[in-house]
Amino acid sequence: MHLRLALLACLAAPPLVAQSLVSNLVTATSGQFWGNAQKFVPLGGLAVFGANSPFGLEPWVTDGTPIGTRMLADLMPVGNSSPSDLVVLGSKVLFAATVPGYGRELWQTDGTHAGTSLVKDVYPGDASGNPAGLVVFAGHVWFAANDGSNGTELWRSDGTPAGTTLFANLQAAAGSSSPARLTVVGSSLFFTANDGAHGVELWRTDGTPANTTLVADLTAGGSTQFSTLAAFGSQLLFGASAGAGFEPYVSDGTLAGTMLLADLQPGTGSSAPEGFTTVGARAVFAATGAGVGSELYVTDGTPAGTSLLADLVIGTTGSNPLGFTAHNGAVVFAATTTATGREPWRTDGTPAGTWQLADLLPGTGSSDPKGFAPVGGELWFSAVESGLGDELHRTDGTPVGTTLIADLVPGTASTQPTAITAFGTGALMSAFFGGAGLEPVFSDGTPGNTVLLADASPPATSSNPAQWAELGGDVFFTAATNTVGNEPHRTDGTYAGTSLIADVLPGSFGSNSVFAASVGNRVFFQADLFTNGTQLMVTDGTLSATVQLTSGTSVIPRGMVAFGAGVVFSGDSAATGRELWVSDGTVAGTYELFDVNPGAADGFSLFTENFTVVGTQVFFAANDGTHGQELWVSDGTPGGTHMVADLNAGTFSSSPTSMVAFDGWLYFLASGSGFGTELWRTDGTLANTQVVADVVPGPVSSFPQNLVVAGDRLFFTASLGGQREVYASDGTPGSFLAVTSTAFSRPAPYADLRGTQAGAFFLHDDLGGFGRELWCSDGTVAGTRRVLDIAPGQGSGPVANTLTVAFGGTQVLFAAATFDAGMQLWLSDGTAVGTRQVSAFGTPGDGVGAAGLRTFFATGARVFFSCDDGINGFEPWVYDPAGGTTSFVLPYGQGCTGSAGVPSIGANGLAQLGNAGWAVTLSHAQPNAVTVFAASLGSTNVLFDGCHLLIDIPIVIWGNPVTDATGFAANVLPIPNDPSWLGDNLFFQCGVVDPVGTVLGLLVLSNGLQVQVGM
Repeated sequence: MHLRLALLACLAAPPLVAQSLVSNLVTATSGQFWGNAQKFVPLGGLAVFGANSPFGLEPWVTDGTPIGTRMLADLMPVGNSSPSDLVVLGSKVLFAATVPGYGRELWQTDGTHAGTSLVKDVYPGDASGNPAGLVVFAGHVWFAANDGSNGTELWRSDGTPAGTTLFANLQAAAGSSSPARLTVVGSSLFFTANDGAHGVELWRTDGTPANTTLVADLTAGGSTQFSTLAAFGSQLLFGASAGAGFEPYVSDGTLAGTMLLADLQPGTGSSAPEGFTTVGARAVFAATGAGVGSELYVTDGTPAGTSLLADLVIGTTGSNPLGFTAHNGAVVFAATTTATGREPWRTDGTPAGTWQLADLLPGTGSSDPKGFAPVGGELWFSAVESGLGDELHRTDGTPVGTTLIADLVPGTASTQPTAITAFGTGALMSAFFGGAGLEPVFSDGTPGNTVLLADASPPATSSNPAQWAELGGDVFFTAATNTVGNEPHRTDGTYAGTSLIADVLPGSFGSNSVFAASVGNRVFFQADLFTNGTQLMVTDGTLSATVQLTSGTSVIPRGMVAFGAGVVFSGDSAATGRELWVSDGTVAGTYELFDVNPGAADGFSLFTENFTVVGTQVFFAANDGTHGQELWVSDGTPGGTHMVADLNAGTFSSSPTSMVAFDGWLYFLASGSGFGTELWRTDGTLANTQVVADVVPGPVSSFPQNLVVAGDRLFFTASLGGQREVYASDGTPGSFLAVTSTAFSRPAPYADLRGTQAGAFFLHDDLGGFGRELWCSDGTVAGTRRVLDIAPGQGSGPVANTLTVAFGGTQVLFAAATFDAGMQLWLSDGTAVGTRQVSAFGTPGDGVGAAGLRTFFATGARVFFSCDDGINGFEPWVYDPAGGTTSFVLPYGQGCTGSAGVPSIGANGLAQLGNAGWAVTLSHAQPNAVTVFAASLGSTNVLFDGCHLLIDIPIVIWGNPVTDATGFAANVLPIPNDPSWLGDNLFFQCGVVDPVGTVLGLLVLSNGLQVQVGM
């Protein structure tokens, strides 16, 4: 017992607090998604690549094994960092990536998380330097970038911040020369650029400013258009259009040595040369010449030596040669002929040395070879054969040596290998293998040594919980399930206490309920009943008391707000249009209260419902057809419903928005005659409807936004003189103060204003080198400060649109990301010491936390939210520090079939503190067999020796019980009564010695089990 406990204790993460999966409502999958790696860049014994996953398109690394394949970091917690232009410089891979706070900048990695870092923030702040076109030349990486002062110009980097500098500012001041098509030719770097005097033309450098020069002004007084640039010995071959269509050119880096090789399409037509590839003293390329389609051409770098090499399809159709790849003194490519379709060819640059390598799909069908890549002494590529699908092939440049490597996915299904890259004893590639989508795979060319490295984008499906509302002591929410579609649910925050309330629209479509509003122990909501229209429903959380309140044509209730003993909302009818409705939760008590715009016209326009209750009155914006959209009020009776004031006289609209109740008054933003759009207040009478803050005096508007109440102050943003700042007011007319001054003319410098008892929280980057971080204000200039630099330096920590006022208005809960922890839950009371990470998704220190956090709902001491933990898709979770973490046991993944079926992992009860008898169980295994019980801190899903490995490294083997005669075994793991274990997530998988076992030659593997330790 002590040994097992010690082994698991060494795995245990730092104490987690109360993050808990409420329920995994959708476990069915909807087909495979794709990791879709586009390029592998070998780096010693590793390879770096970008791949899609639940975390977005991020950098990954592999050592060619499933265990050694993982994401390097979730650089962009919401969205994609989109690593691109990966190049090797020494012991690092440099690449461009987009990261919050930095924008798109230059990054590097040595293949480890710790060794992944920003090289330089070329354009300081959250603007993007946009490094592009990275190439290695003269011991540096060269690229185009914009530092915000000099436009897009030529930069270079040695992989250090100090060694990353602007090399040449070819177009003075902020103009951009926009260097592109960077191509290394011997000791020269060629590129195209516009110096502002000559247009876009060809340039070269030897790596010194003095020898960075314009090569030739091919289009005097204008710009030359360029296509392909390629090295040809000490010369450059390229396609260009200098006013007479795209044609092939050559340059030795001098004006005299830069010339048109041939006008293959005389006049203004384009031969569109592409694919220049050197073979011996010649280069072949594809072009469309006069009287021929796209065919194979050859050049020796002189006009006289540039000619049609082979017209494989006589006439103007063309063989469309592509994919030129040099190999053993020849060039291999794909071409299409009338007789054989599209097949692999080779050429040595002579007519006699040009022939078809194989007709892999005999007859006129096409094997469509592509992706030729050198692996060992061969070229590997993908191609289609009859009965085999699209599989991995090889060629040594001879017909007899052009063959199928292996039918890796047997039958007509296809592996579809792409991005084939030599690595170790074989090749890395993106391929369909191991039951996954297009994912990273390693193969040495044999089925036995072909392995799925990672199911980076597994087929998880989300229930997408939303529309949270209080339901007595429980919480109402809507979510999709495997069988009933999106319908209303309830939860008490536990697995057992989470259930479907009603299948409102029977079948799998779902009623897609929205606009949930809590009133006492009931929730009102809109439901789509399909042929019966969109109607108002109410529930107390039970099926029997889930009632449809409206009927007939679609009422389409919107904007429900608790008012009195029921709700107020807008509803639609053919006779009166969209107008003011009320409901007390009964059919008889649900009706149109007032026809604001008489007749069939609408009193409410599309999604402008903003009902706000102040005492016994409800305020809203509506249009009576005479006065425009103005402020209205109702006491819940027709006689007590009327327009408060025509603030913008006549038919013009004041368009009241952002209504909040404060100190017995309604505060709102509106455009009034003579005032512009400013902050107003009213008690519901015309006499007491007045401007509070005329930030820009007179008819010009300050366009206030984001009005919130925080303690004894109102906060909002407003624009004065082009500066949008945060203002505070005590609510009395004429009382307002700008509490910030660091907008610097940006259009939206302050975001996510939230009011708490501690003051107003918001997200802001003051351009002081800290990125966008969490700020708090008590309503004074001195009391407005950055709370904490969560992502140190220029990185931005908090995730926009997640700040949620919680715990009785005393704190905010939000999502934030750091480089080492990834995206996590954070909590703040407005002080640095009281701002801390309160969840531990993922494995500590590896830069990967939650894949997504959204739709937060605070009630009492708990916060419910939708979370994708990277395993289960978006499902309902709860943060409950008062009640401790809820224990759950969640099977996941798929085991492989053994002699007695598929071994199934489970548990004996819940892993609750003090449960000395808790055990992991195994059933449906080979009887009387030795087992291997293994545990980990993380999950994975990779094919390993014919089975899916579902737990990540490090893996601890913590027991080897023998199954009984029924194939059952249990391994006890006593859970100590130690609060430091609360919230720990552990992942388990079992192996069973079995005659048909393939893992390590003797085991079959069970499915996986995720376990959270709780109360």
